[in-house]
Amino acid sequence: MPSRAGLRQSLRGRLEPADDRGSTIPLILGFFLIALVMVAGAIVASDAFTKQRDLQSVCDGAALAAANAVDGPAARTETLTAALPLAPVQQAAQSYLDRDPARQQVTVRAALSADGHLVMLDCSQHTTLAFQRLLGRPNGFDQHATSSAQGDLH
Repeated sequence: MPSRAGLRQSLRGRLEPADDRGSTIPLILGFFLIALVMVAGAIVASDAFTKQRDLQSVCDGAALAAANAVDGPAARTETLTAALPLAPVQQAAQSYLDRDPARQQVTVRAALSADGHLVMLDCSQHTTLAFQRLLGRPNGFDQHATSSAQGDLH
């Protein structure tokens, strides 16, 4: 029969680990997972920013095209109660978008100021981002941009 001191020594050996080997692997895996989530977040943010900037650029170009379609003298002679020529403005903005197949997903709504000099556009598109499933949006996102341009004053 083992003595009490021997029994205590044997129990102490079972309860205390012999060394710290293997305890850093979970820590390394945890840091790797955190770094992976941070990299994925940076990619999503960069992708969203780039697509928003591209949409704003397209909207600015469509606003300039629409502003060039405004007939300045005709708009100035119209009274505020008369219908302003919005159809050519909307058509010019849409034809600008139709020239490039990459812009065909953009929808545009045009508005004209009361004096007929300022064209205002509201552009939107449905877009997909990298890692969008991780964000809980598997069907993509809607992005919006607004732009305005002044028509011909001559």
